[in-house]
Formats: sequence, C-alpha cells, structure tokens
Amino acid sequence: MSPPEPRRGPFARALDALHLVGLSFFLAAALAALARGEDGAGKAVAVYGALLAATAVLAAAVHREGSPPALRGVHVGWTLVVLPVVFTAIRFLTAAVAPPGRRFDDALAAMDRDWLGVDVARWSEGFLTAPVADVFMVFYALYFLMPVAAFAAFVRTEDRARTYRSLFVVAAGVYACYALYVLVPAAGPRHAYVGRSTPLPEGWITGWTHDFIRDLEPQPFDAFPSCHVVLGLLCAILSWPVGGWLRWTMAVAGAGTAASTVVLRYHYLVDDLAGLVVVAAALGGAWFLDRRIARRAASPSHPDRVADLLAGELRQGTLLDP
Repeated sequence: MSPPEPRRGPFARALDALHLVGLSFFLAAALAALARGEDGAGKAVAVYGALLAATAVLAAAVHREGSPPALRGVHVGWTLVVLPVVFTAIRFLTAAVAPPGRRFDDALAAMDRDWLGVDVARWSEGFLTAPVADVFMVFYALYFLMPVAAFAAFVRTEDRARTYRSLFVVAAGVYACYALYVLVPAAGPRHAYVGRSTPLPEGWITGWTHDFIRDLEPQPFDAFPSCHVVLGLLCAILSWPVGGWLRWTMAVAGAGTAASTVVLRYHYLVDDLAGLVVVAAALGGAWFLDRRIARRAASPSHPDRVADLLAGELRQGTLLDP
C-alpha cells in the first residue's frame, strides 16, 4: 500500500486565501471608482478581476489529487507574478484614490516635525555628498533584487513548507503596503519638497539610477508605509535561518535599504516606522498560524494526523507543504 499523496499544507492554503482577500480588496476599490465614473477604473477592474479569477482557478487546480509538478511549480511562483501586477495596476486608481485634495504629505511631514523632530527633506543635506549618495543608492536599488534572490534560495533548499511560509509573510506585508497606498496616498519628501530642498547630488550612479526608478514607477503615491523597509527587512529576517552567505548578505542589504529611504529623502521617517509595524504584523500572523498548526498536529483527535504521518508531512510540529 503506497502512502497517500501529500496534501497542500496550511501555509499554501493560507497564501491562497491571502491573495484572494487582497485581490478582492483592490477589485472592490476599482468597482467603487468605476461606479463614480473615475478615469482608468475600468482597466483596474479588468486587471484585478482577471488576477482574482486566475488565482482562484490555480488554487483549485493545484489542490486536486494528482496535480502535475509543473502546476505546483507555477503555484509556488505565483506570488512573484501577482504582487508586481497589483502594484502596477494601482496607477489606474490614482484619479480616484489620490485627487489633489486627498494627499497626506503635509500630515506625514508634520508628524515627522512635531512628533519626531525631524525634517527629512533637509536632515541629510549636511552630509549627503555624491559618494555617500552613491552608496545609499546601491542599497535602495537592491530592494528590487532581494525578493528574487531570497525566493531562489528558498526553492533551492527544496523545503516547500519554508518557501510557502516565507511567501505568506512577504505577501502579507506587501499587500498591507499596497492597501495603505490606496487609503493614505502620499508622494514622499522628494516630491513634497520640490523647490524647497537641495536635490540629490549627481554621483556616479545616483542621478541616472534615480531617474530610471522614477520612470519605472507606475504611480507616485506610494510613500506610506515604506515598502522598501517592509520587503527589505522581511527578506533579511526570513533568510536568516537559511544561513551561509545569504544570511549576512540579506541582513546588510535589508538594513542599508531601510536607511537609504530616509537618507535619500524618498520617505518620511514616519513611513519607515509604519513599515516596522507592518513587518511585525506580518511576522505575527505567521507565528499565529505556526501555533495553530502545532496545536492541531499535536491533537490525537486531529482527523488527518494518521494520514499526515504516513505521508511524512509532520516534522518538528509543522505540517509540511507538498
């Protein structure tokens, strides 16, 4: 008698649910904008509707018994497709969520000054020379490579449980950032202080790298909270248990990326503090699921416990993903 085919594990299911909830939020925002007749809302409805349908179909297909390995591979990498498209499509909601009278830059800048005693747009002017800007711009640009490098490292470990858990944590943090971009649109100090502060110095890479990133940015109202802080720190924290070169590389890159957001005046300090709250919440959500999984696995009455043991899915109190 062959052991039963492994089921999709709890973090795979949790990741599916997170995508469905997150995409439903953006689809609802797009439908509300469409009902008000806002420009671009129809495109947002089409994109988020298509993503939601594709995610639901993929989740159902990969759950079926005997789903092909290629489909399961697509399911593992689906998060790397969904999140960039979700962010890009926010541009179609800009007219609805960030009209001229509904932007929060003045309020965020006031929080920095009144609560924290910092004026980010002028704070770094005394030491932000071209060489210093170049160093921090390297860290700022690493934000785009960190999740890809971390994902590749997780896949190479062939520990799908850890991979799904890490994807869940990252997706939870990033969805929170994207939702707050819609709820609290702000452009950041670099935009709010145009004409009132010295621009970034033109170093070897700073000027053209800034222009390249700016031109790629689909919409400018993505300051609160700092997704650079959220994604950079989450990649560093999740990579730590992997060890080796990845541990310290990600730790240095994550810390440098977080610092670069303020030194280069892309974010208010309160944006970074909000990012730390999002990081804690994402990690807390994973911890809660860990505890719930461990309690269910330890319960003699758990209906799938025997099947889990036969399938080799129980290890150190955590149900493994397929």
